[in-house]
Amino acid sequence: MVFGTVSDLMWEASYQKTFLSGDVFGWFTIPVSRAVCDVNLFAVEADKLAIAAGVRLADYQRLVYLLPQNACSGAGSNSGPSTPSRLWVTSNNHTPQMIAHELGHNFGLLHAQALECGSASYGSDCAVQNYGDPADTMGSGYVTHFNAAFKEKIGWLNANGAPAITTVTASGSYAIAPMSAATGGVRALRIPRGTDPASGEMSYYYLEYRQPTGFDATLATTGNLTKGVLVHVGGVNQTNVLLDMTPGSLASSTFADMSDAALAPGRSYSDAAAGISFTVKSADAGGALVDVTVAGQAATCTRAAPAVTLGAGASATAGSRIDYAGTLRNLDSAGCGATTFMLAANVPAGWNGSVPAASVTLSPGASAGVGLGVTSAAGAAAGTYGVGLGVASSAGGVHTAGAGSTYTVTPSSSVLPLTSAVGTDKSTYAKGEVAYISVRVLRDGTPVAGATVRTTVTLPNGSRTGLSATSGSDGYARHSLKLGKGKSAVGGYALQSEATLSGATAAATGGFVVR
Repeated sequence: MVFGTVSDLMWEASYQKTFLSGDVFGWFTIPVSRAVCDVNLFAVEADKLAIAAGVRLADYQRLVYLLPQNACSGAGSNSGPSTPSRLWVTSNNHTPQMIAHELGHNFGLLHAQALECGSASYGSDCAVQNYGDPADTMGSGYVTHFNAAFKEKIGWLNANGAPAITTVTASGSYAIAPMSAATGGVRALRIPRGTDPASGEMSYYYLEYRQPTGFDATLATTGNLTKGVLVHVGGVNQTNVLLDMTPGSLASSTFADMSDAALAPGRSYSDAAAGISFTVKSADAGGALVDVTVAGQAATCTRAAPAVTLGAGASATAGSRIDYAGTLRNLDSAGCGATTFMLAANVPAGWNGSVPAASVTLSPGASAGVGLGVTSAAGAAAGTYGVGLGVASSAGGVHTAGAGSTYTVTPSSSVLPLTSAVGTDKSTYAKGEVAYISVRVLRDGTPVAGATVRTTVTLPNGSRTGLSATSGSDGYARHSLKLGKGKSAVGGYALQSEATLSGATAAATGGFVVR
């Protein structure tokens, strides 16, 4: 468990910077009554037994003690961040969440709290909810990622080699990648809101985006936490609280009310005193886009490549049309004007590609549906081909983007048309002659070249012989068969031919007589 689920969480949440390795010892029976709750005494006695068993405790920086139910009222406790650190689970609740939570304290993290302000998201008349953040292992979440401020504190964000947090000092549009994404861009925004009186340091609004992937998958069924942007207030050395962006929606329970704490697309938050406002423009599996306005800062125009998607690959027979649906989103900052994007199809040579609209005009943050129609060449061989939709604008290379998909040509479901019977140059032969056999391959009445034709000849005595040829430009595949001279050659000969091309097949039968 410690070196499994808990270590896997640390590895994912740290973006491959932290994992747990070590050893397991015990169980040890310590000489302490279950009626006693003294975690330090538990450690002293357990350490004695471990040392007596040959364990070198000095080799370990983090010590985890798992105990059965006892007099301790709390399920877990810890010694804080100093090393060697210790954590105790003093009940039968030996779960990954409990261990990860106490280990977070060993890393220097406090509880993930929430702020309940009644009908407001933030104000002076608010109550702090300990463990109130349902999207954090340090709160009431199960085994989920830590929030952005916590990750910044322990060096998993905004540190050398770690994903970035953007400090917003100017108005504009800002993209946020999902917190649980293994790769990608900025994981959070922090917007300065003034000095924190308790610490004397700058306090921030932290904006982050969760998606139900990896260890955040458990958030999929918790309100709207994966359908908008989560907003925290605080800093790395301050109390860090989650704000409710839909306050009062579940007034009967303050804890349940935080389950829809996310700021959903189309909704805004404003802090008039700090001169800050932000609006979630969009949120999907790829990330969220947020417009931020900072007082006294004119919005600047920052161009960015648009986001383009195209539907999944599809299959059809040669000569058929497939239509792909897609989306186009303008990722320019809010200070830019609307842009007209030109669209173009990208298909294999000899194919036909088209777009429903040659251009789409979008304001920053806006998106629209786009499409691509592809008709393969009638003679296209079976296989998978790449197709795509290209996007550009008069802004130049910064707006050059595209999305790809696949078109799989499948063999025709109909049988290749053949002549009504396999032909021979004569219907009756004498012994010792040569029989000339021809098979014509047609598709829709047109000769087909390049088809492989195999013909099986069944002799009068029941034995068989095989012949093979390839159809020419006239559609004919030609065989020759030297007939025997003995009595056994006399009788009827049956012909069965099969033609194949690009996975399609066709059959024909015929025969002749030897006298």
